[in-house]
Amino acid sequence: MSGWSKARIQLCGRFVVELDGARIEDTLPGRRGRALFAYLVLNRGRPLPRDELLIAGWGEDAPAEAGNALSVLLSKLRHSLGAGRLQGRAELELPLPPATFVDVEAALEGAHRAESAIAQGRWAQAWGPAGIAYHVATRPFLPGLEAPWIDQWRHRLEEVRLRGLECFAAAGLGLGGPALAQARNGPGC
Repeated sequence: MSGWSKARIQLCGRFVVELDGARIEDTLPGRRGRALFAYLVLNRGRPLPRDELLIAGWGEDAPAEAGNALSVLLSKLRHSLGAGRLQGRAELELPLPPATFVDVEAALEGAHRAESAIAQGRWAQAWGPAGIAYHVATRPFLPGLEAPWIDQWRHRLEEVRLRGLECFAAAGLGLGGPALAQARNGPGC
């Protein structure tokens, strides 16, 4: 158990990490620390071998000294998160509360829920989830950070953005009336 009762993490747009109501993103160790934290969040629920974290932080051709740098970075992450919150040594896990909100996951779920509602002709039930998928996925994922896994997520989120937009338009057409005009202009327009 993480010891936290709630967590809210925003990886698209402005990077935000709120644990039990306290914002901690400014305490995370630099750009690489933020990237590794995001990787741990998106892969929580499974132990992550140090070799995988090396690749996530330094790429396939990590220099020999990256192993020591990873140890230092993990130590700093442990300090930022608090004692016992980042668990393991050879394999690491970041246990978060069951009700953790991660914007990327909300976008994925929103696209799925919207597509399911559209398939059933439930236009009103598709409207909100489609908007969530579109709005979250429109913001840049981990801006200013670069890594192959980050590029993969950016590509995936571009697909989610388009799925959200398509569902939003389909829901607007299905609902008609004022929703039709908003669907024509796009979410938030």
